[in-house]
Amino acid sequence: MTIEKGVALGPYQILKPLGAGGMGEVWRARDRRIGRDVAVKVLPDTFRAEEEQIRRFELEARAAGALNHPGLVTIFDVGTAEGSPYIVMELLEGGTLREMLQDAPSKTLSVRKTVDYATQIACALTIAHEKGIWHRDLKPENIFITSDGRVKILDFGLAKLAAETADDRGNHRTARHLTASGMVVGTPAYMSPEQVRASPLDHRTDIFSLGVVMYEMLSGGCVFERQSAVETMHAIVSDDVPPLTDARVPPALEALVRHCLEKNPRDRFQAASDVAFQLRMLPALHTPAPIKALSWKRRMTQTALVCGLAGLAFAAGAFSGSRGIGGHAPPPRTFTQLTFSEGLDSFPALAPDGKSIAYVAVHGGRHQIYVQRVEGRVAIDLTGKSASDNSEPAFSPDGSQIAFRSERDGGGIFVMGALGESVRRLTDFGHNPSWSPDGTRIVVSTVGVDLTPYSSSAQNGELWLIDARTGAKRRLTQSAVDAVQPAWSPHGLRIAFWSTSWQGQRELWTIDPDAPQPERTLTRVNAGPALNWNPVWAPDGKYLYFGSNADGTLNLWRIAMDEATGKSTAAPEPLSLPAGISGHFSVSRDGSLAYVSVTRTSRMIAFPFDATTGATAPPQPLFGVAQEIVSFHPSPDGRTVAFTTSSGGDESLFVANVDGTDLRRLTHDSGKTRGVQWSPDGRTLYFYSNRDGAYHIWSIGADGSGISRVTDDTDLRRHGSGNIYLVDVSPDGRTLLAETDRSRFVALVHLDRPPTRRLEKLPFMLEEARFSPDGKDIAGYLNDPVTGPGGVVVHSLRTGQREKVSDRGLMPIWLQRGRRMAAFEDGVIFIIDLDTGRKTTAAFASAAGVRLDDESLPPELSSDDSTMYVRQILEQGNVWIFHPRPVGTTTPPRPVRP
Repeated sequence: MTIEKGVALGPYQILKPLGAGGMGEVWRARDRRIGRDVAVKVLPDTFRAEEEQIRRFELEARAAGALNHPGLVTIFDVGTAEGSPYIVMELLEGGTLREMLQDAPSKTLSVRKTVDYATQIACALTIAHEKGIWHRDLKPENIFITSDGRVKILDFGLAKLAAETADDRGNHRTARHLTASGMVVGTPAYMSPEQVRASPLDHRTDIFSLGVVMYEMLSGGCVFERQSAVETMHAIVSDDVPPLTDARVPPALEALVRHCLEKNPRDRFQAASDVAFQLRMLPALHTPAPIKALSWKRRMTQTALVCGLAGLAFAAGAFSGSRGIGGHAPPPRTFTQLTFSEGLDSFPALAPDGKSIAYVAVHGGRHQIYVQRVEGRVAIDLTGKSASDNSEPAFSPDGSQIAFRSERDGGGIFVMGALGESVRRLTDFGHNPSWSPDGTRIVVSTVGVDLTPYSSSAQNGELWLIDARTGAKRRLTQSAVDAVQPAWSPHGLRIAFWSTSWQGQRELWTIDPDAPQPERTLTRVNAGPALNWNPVWAPDGKYLYFGSNADGTLNLWRIAMDEATGKSTAAPEPLSLPAGISGHFSVSRDGSLAYVSVTRTSRMIAFPFDATTGATAPPQPLFGVAQEIVSFHPSPDGRTVAFTTSSGGDESLFVANVDGTDLRRLTHDSGKTRGVQWSPDGRTLYFYSNRDGAYHIWSIGADGSGISRVTDDTDLRRHGSGNIYLVDVSPDGRTLLAETDRSRFVALVHLDRPPTRRLEKLPFMLEEARFSPDGKDIAGYLNDPVTGPGGVVVHSLRTGQREKVSDRGLMPIWLQRGRRMAAFEDGVIFIIDLDTGRKTTAAFASAAGVRLDDESLPPELSSDDSTMYVRQILEQGNVWIFHPRPVGTTTPPRPVRP
């Protein structure tokens, strides 16, 4: 069929040509039914095949058309005219990335623009890959930049069809043959090595092509392009990636590009969402406002006063020297304790009028939601009829409803009346709900946050918007940045949240929930070495309250904000509360602020353990510390324990006898020290720390001598990683087991190799992996972000084969006798016999403050398997409230959205 101006393809009147390529001609056309201009792509003659091929093309096009993302071209319709298949798409204004590069003076783009476009591409690929669709022909010609800077990926799904069509004909031809014949499965210069070899493909081929595109945007040249197609494809398979010589390109960005361009798909980023996240987290492209530094004397004085329970007088003095909300000097502050029960009360939520408060308390082993008047002490149990845990309450803006998290019926977000009536399910997922000011929507995160932000978050949280009436949901963030504990601003213009960056920092962010592309409005509020978490807005939107340990205690801070833009307008300032640990902040319309004041200590306890049945006897306390134990490991001879503690922003390494005597501190710096492990001979301790920037593995003598860094920056960058975290030491002491960055790849660190060549990255993800007693296998919990949770897996270091040995169980620990291991889940200990496949279960004789789940520290076994060592956390927390200004302050006018 001849396509020209005036020809009709079904209801579409052809107007003029827009372009042509290997995938056919593109025409501007008018949909005569609704008067809309569209783009119509008519496929080439190679697609004019039998009916089955056309049917498969239509199915593939419709699958691509079902994708909903701003970075993917909207497909309106498919059809055929006189045997010619065509596809109808949205009409775009702008130009391709190829045209943009050709018009650039040096054929390159700025680093910032490269990262912006690459992030949009990676986010769009994430959505497509989740639906099982991958592009296979990603190149600058297929990347469209609209006139307002938005990225659109063209020709999605068509290259996949071409490859399948070739296979249907029974011709297993190479990519070169298919390209030459017009059956495009990839443009040679942008192909992945597996495409060149005509090997089976998956979504990781697009990640390689994205790396090629990023390299070209930064360098002006296609990394593997040579004089001929044959030479180009040989370079893709065999040649190393030349360094990016432009001094503008940060090393972290170059490492990211190289990680995309790994020859073996198992060595690349395993998901486009990981690429997007790493691009968002590139530190060189952000200039956050610094937190004001406090002198060491002031930090020590504040810590001593708070821990010495002289907090009330100190807090009143601290507040009297601060400016109040709205910039006025406040009257003297009044602190009032609202709850007095033993144990940990948490998640206070002030009613909008400030006269009632909902909170969570534990009774009968279950978390339940209570409500009481601020001026009274009688609490009403709102969820007592539920046999499941209920927590995280949030009052609606009019005070008539409470949204909350419940574990009933599989868990999710529920809504009830303010007195517990009319409970209804809203979602089957979500944590930490926050209402929009008009009460029509609720924002939640997929990951929950309690009062231990140090350990958050092992998962990458996403924000979702939920219709408070119907439960209809819309994803707001898509792994471009970790997002937890959201808080809607008082005029609805921004949502604040916090995240754990790829460098392990806890940072505050805001996002515009109603923008056409919300993730493009992400704004980092502050960053730095301090832990920043739990943001809540002042009632006038001029300040963001948050928790931080910048002054040595986990306490209250605030930062001046422009609510309309979500940006900070000044440096943060402390508003210290009478608590060594405070959090779960909630603000009412009159400016009153409720919070939880917590005293938390840790101690080591030992359970007698039967390695045959998994049974445990009542525990024996060993020793305790007035700080939180972050990690621990018993020595091989069982006489001493090495452990790291957290005090404010400092984490240090200690060694003590198991009875607590002969306590010795081995590290004395401000870095975070974690993951301590003994060497098999008991002479050396290994740990990971960010004491000189990124997280690296370090070693130190058991006597505190000879501290040195084990891993090397160059070695990490070569493997596309910026941080590495120690997990285990091999039985012969020659190899370390580690995880790298947020992608959580397992890595071996060979101590007998030069520092720049020690790292061996294994192509899979195992959490809490450990060496077998003979060092020939490793076992861990498989939690793949693509395939989901996978149970306990054993990986052979000799054959490379992996075997799932149990669908249930976390934190597997090898036992010394036989090929057996212990794993834990939901108060049950599993003993798994790898030779017979038999599983023995035993109830765990738990103790208060002891958890064996994915939020706890893994237990450790003595060298003879007779004792299981566990960290016990002892907490006492109650709800307090303070009134920072007189009741009756009115709400100012709504800020103007920029």
